[in-house]
Amino acid sequence: MEAEAIKQALHEKGFTFSMIADELGMAPNMLSGVCYRRTTSKKAAEAIAKILDKSVTEVFPDVESYRKTRLPTGNAREAKRAELRQLLAS
Repeated sequence: MEAEAIKQALHEKGFTFSMIADELGMAPNMLSGVCYRRTTSKKAAEAIAKILDKSVTEVFPDVESYRKTRLPTGNAREAKRAELRQLLAS
């Protein structure tokens, strides 16, 4: 989606960059920067997509870094390490 289309869709749902930024603990210009592709923030992109009830890749199909999956953390990371040990042991 183009930046103006994102902004319009957010406004139609009753949200502004300032409102979203406050909830995310970031500056409104960060949300604007993400929409206009001047900067990247997966956290901001995911929030925008969620508000618009779309996937991140639907809203930002041109931003490669948003397509990458996150590596597991915490318990999920430990489970993957156990899986890796098992694979390497055989």
